Amino acid sequence: MKYKIITLLLVCFSLPGFALEVFLKDIASIEGIRENHLSGYGIVVGLGGTGDTKSNVTSESMKNYLKNLGVSSAGKNAQYRNIASVLVTASIPSYGKAGDRVDVTISSIGDAKSLEGGVLLQTPLKSINGETYAVASGNIAIGGKDSGERSSLSRKQKNTVGIINRGGIIEKELKSDFFQQKIFRIRLKDQDFGTLNQLKERFDSNFQVKSKAVSPSELEIEIPESRKENPLAFLADLEKIKVKTSSKARVVINERTGVIVMGGNIGLEEVAIARQGMNIKVQKSPYPLYLGEDEKKEKKPEIQKIEEATTVSDVVDALNKLGLSTKDIIAILEALKTAGALHAEVMIQ
Repeated sequence: MKYKIITLLLVCFSLPGFALEVFLKDIASIEGIRENHLSGYGIVVGLGGTGDTKSNVTSESMKNYLKNLGVSSAGKNAQYRNIASVLVTASIPSYGKAGDRVDVTISSIGDAKSLEGGVLLQTPLKSINGETYAVASGNIAIGGKDSGERSSLSRKQKNTVGIINRGGIIEKELKSDFFQQKIFRIRLKDQDFGTLNQLKERFDSNFQVKSKAVSPSELEIEIPESRKENPLAFLADLEKIKVKTSSKARVVINERTGVIVMGGNIGLEEVAIARQGMNIKVQKSPYPLYLGEDEKKEKKPEIQKIEEATTVSDVVDALNKLGLSTKDIIAILEALKTAGALHAEVMIQ
């Protein structure tokens, strides 16, 4: 079956030189406001025979858990096929308070066939310094069960990763002296000298202060004397600043799902593509490929020509006209980048 390429446009227009005006808070962050990663070892129960079968760690962990509850284990060589050893991970914001709930991700570390239908026992989650900041427990949800048209690769994959929505509870707050700072550092999410320069000009003109570039993606700005009594209002005004920015020429390919996402400002030179089965060749010359005497006896590869394109829609139309599968289109995009005909950053996930 052939599939049309599905492309998500990351810009509203593809006009040359178009720049989108956005708020500072959408393209940058203030140092000190960040997520903190937590992790822990846990046990999942109730798996109905799809748990670990060869893991001594799992059985020993279960014995210790039951012992702490005052229950004797079933014996030295007891097997627990309804349980699995997992790693539990979560991220909590720096402003998280005790009692707040966060999502947690559960990942099998043994030979369990599936975590579907399992329940995570209470698991402490620790930071890099070894302190416990949250606990997690609850019913595990496995995504993608209702997808009737999953690829053969997806169907073969085991359901050994799941999530528990709001399954983590913050037990200890992170220490923060955020509002005691006199100098704040603004960090762009994507490095761009033009955007950084615009921000510096806006800071200097709007707040009558001298901001300083400390890295290719960071600015430092000191709170003016007149605003030091109310740093919250000062930061709120900072977030309201608007700058003009444009997305980078970028193509993101997820080979597992076949999803292709294209950003703006993509350029594509005129190319000739020769393919025979899955053997795809790309040449920058618009002229047909010539075969040697020995190659003429074989079946000629099909030669397609793609016209020069300067917008996302032109690139999508050109690829769709080839009538290829999503897998073929991904291969062509990779070959176009290698040949230097596709002027965009290609990211493969």
